[in-house]
Amino acid sequence: MSRREELERQIADMDEQIKNAPADTPQDVLDAWRNEYDALSFDLNNLYDDMEIDIPE
Repeated sequence: MSRREELERQIADMDEQIKNAPADTPQDVLDAWRNEYDALSFDLNNLYDDMEIDIPE
C-alpha cells in the first residue's frame, strides 16, 4: 500500500470515527480526533508522488 493510499484510508477511518461518535463522547476526545484528522489531511495535501513531478536531473 502506498503512502497516499494509507493516508486516504486513515482519513476515511477518522472521518467515520468522528461522525459515528456516541453523543456522550467527551469534547476533548472529539477535539483530539479532529486534530488527528487535520494532521492526516495536511500530510496528504502536502504529499507528492515522484512520478507526478518532473524533476530535472
